[in-house]
Amino acid sequence: MPTDLMHARPLLFGYVRALPELDPITVTRLTDELAHFAAREGFLLAGVYVERRWLHGVAWDALVTDCCRYDVRNVVVSDSTHLHTLPALSFVMQSVIEDAIGGHVWFVHPNAEEYPPCPSRPRSAAP
Repeated sequence: MPTDLMHARPLLFGYVRALPELDPITVTRLTDELAHFAAREGFLLAGVYVERRWLHGVAWDALVTDCCRYDVRNVVVSDSTHLHTLPALSFVMQSVIEDAIGGHVWFVHPNAEEYPPCPSRPRSAAP
């Protein structure tokens, strides 16, 4: 097998929710942040999908479609707010895309809100 195929990095798509409050400089910074994450974690960033309009899912739909079309199983976002501003809905969006692509959503800046408590264990139970 050729050496370059043996060392091929898995593909990764990025997603940025660049709603009106994000200026073009911030969008560029976020895109660069996703590229640095990909390189650091051993992925090849194949593209970044930018959602620019409130309540539109054009970039989101294209992301899911292209993940399936090109067999990309990894997506990266800066943080959970790029999936949804409400933590519970962000978790739902994460689950939806992970199910659709059969893969994983990575967070450049993970936080505790991205992982809700396990429903099968009482909150007072020790881990």
